[in-house]
Amino acid sequence: MPSALAILLALCLGFGWAQNTYGSLGGRISWEKSLWIFTALTFFYLLPSWLWLDRSVEPATRKLAGIFLTGFILRALVELPLLIFTLVWRCWHGISHDLLMLGLVLLALPKLPSGPGQNFARLLVVVLLCEILNAWMFGFTGSPETGIYFADDSSRFALINQITRWELLACLIGLALWLRSYFTTSRP
Repeated sequence: MPSALAILLALCLGFGWAQNTYGSLGGRISWEKSLWIFTALTFFYLLPSWLWLDRSVEPATRKLAGIFLTGFILRALVELPLLIFTLVWRCWHGISHDLLMLGLVLLALPKLPSGPGQNFARLLVVVLLCEILNAWMFGFTGSPETGIYFADDSSRFALINQITRWELLACLIGLALWLRSYFTTSRP
């Protein structure tokens, strides 16, 4: 898991550098948003995959992780072509999906045994709320209809980037604490 996180972090930072150096689709991206992509991919794909595949994790957590992962894979299959080949993607598309996934997590949360699974679900709630806030704010400031999908370092995105710094601090500290708990907790 730590090596997968390190590879994903390097890829996301490399994406940010390439986007700012060569990219035209989506526009320039701030370092905060490059790190947010890492955070979102970690919580929406990497960790659910890990939990779903880990046979030592209790079945309720594995089930939630599998359903959650499937939801985000389906989102990627729909959203990526919209982003790459058209200009029809809008922030409310992502917000709607995030709200659906938030509802799923909130419904599952009371059924999860205490421990890493329940703590992961709580972290998902936080990350999803941050993602919803980010998309909502970007909807007022960005312009996906012109092919701008990222907040850059310009003054118009200063508030979004400042809020993202606080989100990153909270989510990445939560990730570090969860990883420590996950690897030190004995599971059935």
